[in-house]
Amino acid sequence: MTNRNCSIIETVYNMPELKSCPIETTFRIIGKRWTVLIIREILRGHTQFNRFIENIEGITPKVLTERLRELEHLGIIRRRIVSEYPVRLEYSLTDLGKGFEPVLLSAASFAMKYMPKTVFKDGKPRTPQEILT
Repeated sequence: MTNRNCSIIETVYNMPELKSCPIETTFRIIGKRWTVLIIREILRGHTQFNRFIENIEGITPKVLTERLRELEHLGIIRRRIVSEYPVRLEYSLTDLGKGFEPVLLSAASFAMKYMPKTVFKDGKPRTPQEILT
């Protein structure tokens, strides 16, 4: 039972079972440069190498290849061969990878509400719900 005066984070950090920081563990993955943008692109429906290159400004093919391999190794994405000749690959999120969607939505919601001058041309804050209605 948790103490009502304690935050959820404090409760987690007081658990004797805790081995390492769960926040740091998450950011070790998505905090690596380009990784969150690759996941974002897959969530947007872009699943091919060339679409990643087109939509992630500044990423090089070499770095993209490295990040895709890392994400595949971690079990966050899966690679599927669509055609043998010419070789065409598609990437998709695994169930583990899909778990990042609410994390990214929370990050986007935070920026849209608290940093609207950076996010929106008109500088006005919005919530995801306002955008969808």
